[in-house]
Amino acid sequence: MEFTLVPAAYVAQELSRKVTAATFDIENEWFFFDGAFNVSMNIETSVNTWLHENFVVVCDKEIIAYFEGHWDRPLDIISGFRCINFSKKHSKVFVETILQYIDYLFTNRGCKAINWIVALQNEHAMKQYDRFVKSYCGRRVGMRHHAQKSYTGKISDVCLYEITQEEYLEYKRRGYTKLPEDN
Repeated sequence: MEFTLVPAAYVAQELSRKVTAATFDIENEWFFFDGAFNVSMNIETSVNTWLHENFVVVCDKEIIAYFEGHWDRPLDIISGFRCINFSKKHSKVFVETILQYIDYLFTNRGCKAINWIVALQNEHAMKQYDRFVKSYCGRRVGMRHHAQKSYTGKISDVCLYEITQEEYLEYKRRGYTKLPEDN
């Protein structure tokens, strides 16, 4: 199945509608880490890759996913990464595009590390990320207590994950096979 990564600014209006609609799905309650969604703050209306790397995945002329990376400059790390899958029927494409996005960040943009958090109460996402880092690259690096609020008002501890540039490039050099050490 063919897909494209497109800067979110190009489809900001349509993306805003999709993200807003996603707020009504209880499965996405933890996507909005501060308990709310503010379109003007989260979806840039102009391409600005100095502070953000916001992309959508377009498949069959439909936005099926959104990736958001926040640069911590001048360290050249993505200190906040979020993604949302709008189309469960494209799960395989979703994983392929995450890998393409990560490749873009490390090889094209010179990213040194990608860090992200997942609420422990978001069990579905935790399982997905645990599978992802075990199958591809990355690791869990710790926990924070009372670090995220869902849009329904629940408070959760979070798990911290990371992927480093060195680790990713080694994974890529090996032909995209899992590294020998257990992640």
